Amino acid sequence: MPVHKLPLREAVWLVFSKDLLCEFRNRYAISALIMFALVTLSSISMTIGAVMLSDELTAVLLWIIIFFCAMAGLSRAFVQEQEAGTLFTLQIYLQSQAVIFGKMLFNIVLLMGLTVFIILLFILFLNVDFSLWKIFFVILVCGDIGIGAVATLTAAMVARAQGQHCLFTVLTFPILLPQFLGAIHATATVLGGNMPSVSQFIFMAGYDAVIISGSYILFEYLWYD
Repeated sequence: MPVHKLPLREAVWLVFSKDLLCEFRNRYAISALIMFALVTLSSISMTIGAVMLSDELTAVLLWIIIFFCAMAGLSRAFVQEQEAGTLFTLQIYLQSQAVIFGKMLFNIVLLMGLTVFIILLFILFLNVDFSLWKIFFVILVCGDIGIGAVATLTAAMVARAQGQHCLFTVLTFPILLPQFLGAIHATATVLGGNMPSVSQFIFMAGYDAVIISGSYILFEYLWYD
């Protein structure tokens, strides 16, 4: 008897809602992300004291912290399905694209919430003045979408592998490096009170589009093989 699969939009929302509910029950990713950000920034603040950081160094620190927080909390996107034994059920009732987009949406939303928390910590601990908020917000959104999308795809790649946490970071960083460098450069420009070039925004948005499109194509092979 053929199995009726839900429409894509409804299925994406279902996966996102399930992951959100599971996260609020066990709070694994949220706790790991918040504690890493808090410990890292408080350590940096106590180390540098009252020294004012340059715009370039502030931008590097911001994105390094966001990246490693993501590595600490987003690697379990598919591990929890394996542990709970729900992989086969999802394969039967949902399209592969619904699974990847639902989990990607959850990771991006989680990362954006973390980014807001990190920005507040930067203001509190390092006394950083973020100017040009609207432009800065666009940079953060583009960067977070890139990190969340790549992290979701690589988490699917290493879900069944031994030493998955090490592999996750090793695979994610080189794929993410172009967007990572672009986000750092654009952030440093904004912190200096200047407007990034249009080409920088086009590159960041194009990178996100390519990663999301690639995930749409590649994930079906990862999901069923």
